[in-house]
Amino acid sequence: MEIIRDLTTASVNRPTVLTIGAFDGIHRGHQHLIRQLIARAKGLNIASALVTLHPHPKVVLRSNSPMQYLSTIEERLDLLRPLGLDYAVVFPFSLETSQIRAREFVQLLIDHLRMQEIFCGKDFALGYKREGNVDFLRALGAEKEFRVHVVEPQKFDDEIISSTRIRELVAEGNLDQATRSLGRYPSVRGRVIKGDQRGRTLGFPTANLAIAERRLIPANGIYAVRIKIGDRWYGGAANIGVRPTFDNGVRLVEVFVLDFSGDLYDQVVEVQFIKRLRPEIKFDSIAALVEQMHRDVAETRQILAEVGIDGQ
Repeated sequence: MEIIRDLTTASVNRPTVLTIGAFDGIHRGHQHLIRQLIARAKGLNIASALVTLHPHPKVVLRSNSPMQYLSTIEERLDLLRPLGLDYAVVFPFSLETSQIRAREFVQLLIDHLRMQEIFCGKDFALGYKREGNVDFLRALGAEKEFRVHVVEPQKFDDEIISSTRIRELVAEGNLDQATRSLGRYPSVRGRVIKGDQRGRTLGFPTANLAIAERRLIPANGIYAVRIKIGDRWYGGAANIGVRPTFDNGVRLVEVFVLDFSGDLYDQVVEVQFIKRLRPEIKFDSIAALVEQMHRDVAETRQILAEVGIDGQ
């Protein structure tokens, strides 16, 4: 898969079947559309392409929006790599580019990506004030000689799978339903930073993660996790929260890595959240906290023995 960092500088040597959208999280609905797009491109013996808008239009158009991402742009591109696309193209979204009219936007897709067909959902729209809806595209397609395919949304328990709904599930700590909708465990990447070493004094040294701005993390609590260090996966128990027993006040993501003794400082690691064990609570004493941490680690080992350590 070739990555093109700016649509307006793209130049491809084959016509394409493409899709365009935010694609935050690359969930099962996205994957279904992408599979159909790739199959169509192969049938026509032309290239497949996906255009992802970044930053998200909601963040750009509503400066006070509380929206958080299921995936950073780099995580998103990495999730796309194994799917079989020929091109992943970033469209840098801004207040300026939000003013592009739908007809002009389509012309960009034709000029820079040689668009021959486009796949989208029934509620899709592009261009200024979302004027380029499916009916608009079909009419313009008749003029510009490109074809429009509308893909039905995927559902889970009779509910349409969407990035918005998955964000709600992750924020609630509902990992089971989020995992089914994503088609994988919710995860986050972060660089390991220096903490206050409090976990080490308790016998549970933790890796404290710096998380990207606006990157969504699950609800506060204790989680059984898998953590990828370099090319290898380990089990772990993660705490998300403010450590109320110590009146910390600052929200942290920290991971106790099982059966690991190396120095992780300044390394970028990936954490998969497998199961939420319990909410974060304030203990009456340090001894009570440590006793519970031992129970959390034992439960984590049991869970990981069932699902395996290697990430997927």
